[in-house]
Amino acid sequence: TTGRATVGGADVAAIPLARRRNHVLLVAQESHVFAATVRENVLLGRLDAPDAEVGEALGRIGAQGWVDALDDGWDTVVGSGGHPLTGAQEQQLALARVLLADPHTLILDEATSAMDPTAARDLEAALGAAVQGRTVIAIAHRLYTAYDADRIAVVDDGRIVELGSHDELVASGGA
Repeated sequence: TTGRATVGGADVAAIPLARRRNHVLLVAQESHVFAATVRENVLLGRLDAPDAEVGEALGRIGAQGWVDALDDGWDTVVGSGGHPLTGAQEQQLALARVLLADPHTLILDEATSAMDPTAARDLEAALGAAVQGRTVIAIAHRLYTAYDADRIAVVDDGRIVELGSHDELVASGGA
């Protein structure tokens, strides 16, 4: 109920909301797909992105194959009343938006939970390369999701009970 958050020493509350929204993005467990084309859904990350960058974003997160297989490709309407997508495909579109937006800080709240573990690990590896040099806060319940993290905070009943690298936490034998 108390405290403050800082980014680079600046109090987050002092940073204008519009600027925060441009630099900090959240990809939630349940990604939203709008009743629009695949292209329009991805362009929400950056409205002025050229097609080449949209294609690169789809390719980097592993969606280009299934998008190309759609009857109208990028111009296929998805979302409510459109072509149905799996949970994994919805999350891939959300992550492609993130790549276009190019945020400083990315919060991933179980962002690959709708995928089978192998597909999730492949996507996390591709996403890891894409977010190089950025701050990423990954909220995860599966241990392998946090394996590559610089620091892992183990939270129990709302409190951080352990903090360290994957190897340090495994060696400690704690929670």
